[in-house]
Amino acid sequence: MQIWNQMGYLHQFTMGMDKAGHEWIVVVVKGTFDFPEKPGGLAQKSAEQVPFVMADTQTGAPGYSATLWETDFAFRKPSCDIIANGCAYAPGGRPAERVPVGIKVGNWSKLFEVVGHREWRAIGPVFIATAPRPFLKLPISYDVAWGGVDRLDPEDKLPACYKYNPVGTGWSRTKNQRLIPGLRLPNTQAVGEEILSPFGDYKPMSFGPTGRGWPGRIEFGGTYDQNWVDNIAPFLPADFDERYFQMAPPDQQIDHPGGGEDVQLINLTPAGRESFRLPPALLPLTLFIGREKVFEKKVAPDTVLLDTENRRFSLVWRIQQRIRRTILDFTECWIGPPTQSMLRARETGRRYIRANGIAPEEESEDA
Repeated sequence: MQIWNQMGYLHQFTMGMDKAGHEWIVVVVKGTFDFPEKPGGLAQKSAEQVPFVMADTQTGAPGYSATLWETDFAFRKPSCDIIANGCAYAPGGRPAERVPVGIKVGNWSKLFEVVGHREWRAIGPVFIATAPRPFLKLPISYDVAWGGVDRLDPEDKLPACYKYNPVGTGWSRTKNQRLIPGLRLPNTQAVGEEILSPFGDYKPMSFGPTGRGWPGRIEFGGTYDQNWVDNIAPFLPADFDERYFQMAPPDQQIDHPGGGEDVQLINLTPAGRESFRLPPALLPLTLFIGREKVFEKKVAPDTVLLDTENRRFSLVWRIQQRIRRTILDFTECWIGPPTQSMLRARETGRRYIRANGIAPEEESEDA
């Protein structure tokens, strides 16, 4: 398929399959933008476009550490994910024991607290946390959120985990309470929810993706029982829900943005507060099979990826169109508004050829 990209974003296409076994072409577009220097300014396209993430990436060993970025090639997302990876910074460059961090995009916001390193100590039968160590900068991920695997007893062949975040820290079982002193507490916690017990049930706090097998997401993956093995595999089960493709936790899923939304970041960069506006986000996408236009729409992004350490973010757009015979039937895709030359070539049935080295807005009548 020939793709004419007027925007300078990255693009790729692949194939997806729904739970009915139908095959779809999936076109994915990813654009990267820089935080503006002027507070409240409109974000501009970055000179360096961040590559596609081809497979899930983690902070350490897969399955035993937090996910940083999931692959950009999800099939379809009913809502828009907001994901951020980065660090908490003490305001004003002065060490602090606790720092509130937050993100606001339009009417949506999320705020939690980052706390310096602490450990559990035992005073008789009671456990208390040591005083937080002041910090200037601390990474944020589910690795340092409430949860974890209770591996305190080296002879335990079946260590249990905190199912809502098995890669975190601070949690343990009462059976291992003699081994708890020295266990590290999490660095993140909900505002107003002080962590008081290693046996407690607290909400893990992060801005990153949730695990594919964690509660709150795995339920949408469907039922893989003996009936599925005998009668349905390798297709998706009938109760599969496309909300499974949302990598953000529910409190980081929003309506698809149209562009211009105000964005605020609190204590996620050395500046303390960053504010800017999303660029125009409705991307015209057109798909053809031969002379037939089978898809034409202005598409909103379904993913916002904030890379606060590099002061940039990416928007991801995707469209799907059912394959009638083979994926090779799709002949052409336009990303962004077409030029007059592209439209004229379509109207006259002539082949469109782009002149090398000429930007779309400067394009000559080369069709």
